[in-house]
Amino acid sequence: MTPRPFFYGWVIVGVGTLAMFAATLTGGAGFSVFIQPMATDLGWNRSVLAGALSAGTVVGAIVAPLFGRLIDAYGARLALTLCGLGIAATLAGVSGLQTEVQFFVLYGLARAIDMGALNIAVTTAVANWFVRRRGRALGIAMTGNALGVMLLVPLAQWLIEGPGWRTAWLVVGVGSGLALAVAAGLFLRRRPEDLGLRPDGDTAVAGESAGRSLGDGETAWTASMAVRSRAFWLLVAASAATHLAVSGLTTHQVAVLIEQGISPLAAAGGVSLYGFAWTVGSLVWGFVIERLAARRALALAGLLVAGCAVGILWIREPLWVVPYALVYGLANGAKEALDAVVWADYFGRHSVGAIRGLSRPVVVGSSALGAFGGGLGYDLAGSYAPAVLALGFIALLGAAAALAARPPRPLGSPVVAAGA
Repeated sequence: MTPRPFFYGWVIVGVGTLAMFAATLTGGAGFSVFIQPMATDLGWNRSVLAGALSAGTVVGAIVAPLFGRLIDAYGARLALTLCGLGIAATLAGVSGLQTEVQFFVLYGLARAIDMGALNIAVTTAVANWFVRRRGRALGIAMTGNALGVMLLVPLAQWLIEGPGWRTAWLVVGVGSGLALAVAAGLFLRRRPEDLGLRPDGDTAVAGESAGRSLGDGETAWTASMAVRSRAFWLLVAASAATHLAVSGLTTHQVAVLIEQGISPLAAAGGVSLYGFAWTVGSLVWGFVIERLAARRALALAGLLVAGCAVGILWIREPLWVVPYALVYGLANGAKEALDAVVWADYFGRHSVGAIRGLSRPVVVGSSALGAFGGGLGYDLAGSYAPAVLALGFIALLGAAAALAARPPRPLGSPVVAAGA
């Protein structure tokens, strides 16, 4: 097994990283800096603003199984090109909105593009090019969102403080979406076999390594086989609980900090630091998953998220934001990288888009509940504390489900040929 001097799969990873970067403002961390200025300027309740995020997340959950199958069938190139154009168009519309209905439709569509197609397309594209090095490859790709939080969130906050939130949506959202569309159209390719290559850039069929069947003999599951396994549903439960907790905490963390006396700029700085730790976490956990059982790593991520949900409620000074941001960033980096890897590791790469797509209605729907629940909890209680504590408890439940999710036993013969 001799790797080639340069493997085109790393170009695929680069485009995947850019895709996650471009989706920054459609996620809770990117959106969090817009909640207070938009609520103040437009006079809208925070549950209305968070509701648009949740509505788009629900739509994304509904369409995800369809897009998962389409991406398996036709590849991620067209999907990510259209995702980039869609994000640019919808966020351009958000910059000029006047009514709540317009915001729900435009931002909801942007969020649906991210959750229903973009995320699946990225993980499917990268997983198709790597087996032995899948953990590190997907870990690198997942840093795109963290890099966006680290770089684009402070830029958006700076624009909000200057020209205003409308300019921030236009400059950051449209620019990143168009960059993705161009890169995906020019550089994405479906599978290494289409270019006469093998996964990981190997020049010969690799043998067994780290518990995986590699190369042409890689064990693969169909979507119908996967949903009949206990492991599939435990992974769904673990991912859903963790995503719900992370979505709620991430979307409202700036508002929580401001409520507790932290200045908006200091809170945004904490989010930027969180993005840096998220970047490091995605890289580190991408390597760790190649050596450590995925379920144990997922459980640890859930425990860290639960601890951060409790810890943020104690922050009263700007300096305390630093340890919170570092730990929460590492936890979210673990969650992102591991969730991207575990599906292909458990069920193979043949139908990974369809299998992960089938998980998305529950996982993404739970994410929608987290964002909306945080805003509704504030509106009902006048404080974020009850909702944040509830999010921490849910993260603990996710950790327990992850520990119980042992790798599945095949229910039938391995599927090897594409399209079988």
